[in-house]
Amino acid sequence: MLVVDDNPGIRQTVQEILEQTHQVILKDNAAEGWVYASEHLPDIIISDVMMPEEDGLSFCNRIKSDIRTCHIPVILLTAKSTQQDHIEGLYKGADLYLTKPFNRTVLELNVGNLLITSERVRQNVERRIQGGLLPVSTNNAGSEPVANALDNEFLKEVLQIIESRLDEPEFNVAVLAQKVAMSVPVLYKKMKAVTNMSVNDFIKSVKLQKAAELLSNTNMAVYEVCYAVGFQDRKHFSTEFKKKFGSSPKQYAMAVRSNQTGEGASAADTLDE
Repeated sequence: MLVVDDNPGIRQTVQEILEQTHQVILKDNAAEGWVYASEHLPDIIISDVMMPEEDGLSFCNRIKSDIRTCHIPVILLTAKSTQQDHIEGLYKGADLYLTKPFNRTVLELNVGNLLITSERVRQNVERRIQGGLLPVSTNNAGSEPVANALDNEFLKEVLQIIESRLDEPEFNVAVLAQKVAMSVPVLYKKMKAVTNMSVNDFIKSVKLQKAAELLSNTNMAVYEVCYAVGFQDRKHFSTEFKKKFGSSPKQYAMAVRSNQTGEGASAADTLDE
């Protein structure tokens, strides 16, 4: 949890309220807050509005406009209490706008609620990806399972990069990080924050979903599909495929082709485990 406030008394108060349940990082200006947020991607940010040099509204807007940090919930604290002030804060992307002096319990409950909401979004996205509901093909946009447009664009870009290099065994996290212009640690944190999955698990899920698509819609042999999605070891491919789909690639293809043609016995003729 990142707290950004130029008032040491407010920083200390927020820390005392939340440090029993959260790791609290304190910064006294938006510039330092931004450096920390963009490198470490905290789970939540609490920022004062009235600060010198860069105010909290601008800081919040920067957080919500950057693809690395746009998913992070932001709570703005301010002495301004007019409706227009609240509207402006929300317009800049703030998830919550609290007026000083704030109630301890209100702050605790709102922080907890925002974190619970973020976790539910991550779990929902993970379920959809693992279930193949987030399309492997970027040509078919489908529904948008993420919380905001920037995160949706982030996933689309990652999917496009993975698809374009499906058959390259040397494709890895470092290559993907370079393509999306993020450091490897930031990419890991961003992917975990958006999908509840590691980068490696996300890449593997996309590859296996594509393998299932090829087995369903082409006459490719299992070994051809294995290499087409970047696996070098057919046994490893079969093991991972069975973990995800509950059957071996050959069994999966036989079942699909049997349903499509009604010729279960001959469906295996073109397959080679």
